[in-house]
Amino acid sequence: MRLTPASLGRITAFALGACAPEPPDLRPTDPGGGSGGDTDTDDTDPPVDDTGGGTDDTGGTDDTGDSGEPVLDPPNHPAVVLFVGDGMGFEHVRGGSLFATGAEGGLTVESAPYQASVITASYTGYTDSAAAASALATGQKTWNGVLGMDRNVEPVPNILERARDAGLATGVVSTDELIGATPSAFVVHQPNRGDKTAITEEWMTALPDVSLGGGALNLGPALEETDATVVFTAEELAAADVAAFPLVGLFSDITFPFVADGYEEHQPSLAELVDAALTRLEADEEGFVLVVEGARIDHASHFNQEENVHAETVAFDEAVAVAVARLESWEGRDAAIFVTADHECGGLSVGEAGAAGEIPETSWRWGDHTNADVPLYAWGEVAAGVHGERIDNTAIYTLLEAALLTSDPTLPERPSVPDGELDDLGSVVVSQTWETDFGVGYTQLDGLRLSADEWGLKVGLDGVFNDGADAVVIWVDRDYGEGTGVGADLVLTDTEGLLDSVLTALSIDAELPGLGFDAAIGQVDGTYIRLGNHIDEGGLRHFSEPEGAHDDLSWRSVVLNFDSGNLARGAEAADTAATGLTEHGLEAWVPWSELYGAEGLPVDGSTLAVFAQALNRDATTLSNQALPPFASEVAPGSEAVPVAAVVVLEVDGDGLPLGGASLAP
Repeated sequence: MRLTPASLGRITAFALGACAPEPPDLRPTDPGGGSGGDTDTDDTDPPVDDTGGGTDDTGGTDDTGDSGEPVLDPPNHPAVVLFVGDGMGFEHVRGGSLFATGAEGGLTVESAPYQASVITASYTGYTDSAAAASALATGQKTWNGVLGMDRNVEPVPNILERARDAGLATGVVSTDELIGATPSAFVVHQPNRGDKTAITEEWMTALPDVSLGGGALNLGPALEETDATVVFTAEELAAADVAAFPLVGLFSDITFPFVADGYEEHQPSLAELVDAALTRLEADEEGFVLVVEGARIDHASHFNQEENVHAETVAFDEAVAVAVARLESWEGRDAAIFVTADHECGGLSVGEAGAAGEIPETSWRWGDHTNADVPLYAWGEVAAGVHGERIDNTAIYTLLEAALLTSDPTLPERPSVPDGELDDLGSVVVSQTWETDFGVGYTQLDGLRLSADEWGLKVGLDGVFNDGADAVVIWVDRDYGEGTGVGADLVLTDTEGLLDSVLTALSIDAELPGLGFDAAIGQVDGTYIRLGNHIDEGGLRHFSEPEGAHDDLSWRSVVLNFDSGNLARGAEAADTAATGLTEHGLEAWVPWSELYGAEGLPVDGSTLAVFAQALNRDATTLSNQALPPFASEVAPGSEAVPVAAVVVLEVDGDGLPLGGASLAP
């Protein structure tokens, strides 16, 4: 399906969560935080945030059409479990171990024989739970807010559907309400995670064999119209017939309480839910797949609650231990256990440890998700090939499928998404020639890449970026040769916002005829931005009519995202290299509809030009870092920034490149 301006508008609406409730503002007050987009207190729809039963046909939907996927024919009765620690990054695991044992390496997950790191970005930029869980469930990237659907918002078969069609038992367990984003990504196909009515209705037609979690408020009444066995207490769960499929357990009105606050007497722990689910599913001789979510790690992280987050991580690990303890009993089956996360939340950093049971020293970046890699821990030879590797989250689906097929996984090509991994934008057009005067390893612009497709313009800056001190501006001339805009006939005067003030403080001396910048992509303090977020610290600013004005810059939608190792946070960035040699870093995606406004797409044969520069956060000090590089090692004054070269790209009327990007003149 070719994306059209109309379909892009529809997708953008999904990505922005136009139908979802407005989330609370959880931004920190310190300047290093930036602003988040989907800051639901619970990205899986907190308390004020398969498909189909395998051995028993519960009328699961079959509306995904012929996917072209091979039909699963599991030869050795697979036993496959996927654990998703919602919001759980590497530091969450480390903090959980310090809290539980007083030392690192004390959790069950840390003993896994196979371990890897996982990239989580979605088409929207840094991901929400809906998009990330959909990638795990289907192997397809999508937009934030979308469940079980691909980039074009079309349904994609998920791993539980495929297992069900092969005659396997299926199960979902969560400490969130079952219609939350993460569990629902494995069950339904919906364009809006906030549409609980539609999600509930589809759950009823696609019940897994075992579904245990919260959500009695929404699911309870709907289940009365089905033949499912429904239980509401731990006692009822224990007494339920082991062969009663589909079985639904609803142990809270919405989500479970935090472990540290104490469960009510009737509520089983996550470990007990996993034990109950496995007891029922493993009785199926054909095999089974179980998905387990520890949701409240994410909830605690959104609120920066160290008093809760470490205890939730430990409780999640205890549930993993239940499954690991059963591995030996699955002898004769092809068994695999995977433990990962949908995303990291909070930018958690853990310092000094106390004794076991004491909360370790804990700090947070902000109250939203980050683009940091998350861990993968695995048991089962199927994961041997990814040990020590960095993989995309879509590869988790590939591993799940291979575990069901008892085959060697062939990992998919990494999809092109705005994740700061820049190779998909093509080669570097121009490299840096000067060593940064902002401090090696903190802010340096090492290479510029420029690409486009029918979706929009894509700019990549290889380098490292100081989170909390500096700024980067990418100037964009959308009609190179016309000679209008900043650097030609336009002077900016808007000082109302942070980025607006930075842009106004800069003066461009365009030394190329026909050059004039119509817009700028900027970020202050290492801010990364989801599609649709309009924030003071960064984004796309228009200052040419009709999209903007020199004294009132318009804020338009853009994706800004960083590769995980290219942000410096109080120390040199992990992936820094010598001048001109650092790979990956800042990636900016701009929809054509945002860059060209009412026109929607560029005029056939349009040439775009870009120029990037680094400066401090209030534009009082310019770095010598610019791309294309300055002619002199000494940075110019902000009152007259000379632009003697730009990187240009010619595109057709659909936004497709007419050749590669190049240096001009």
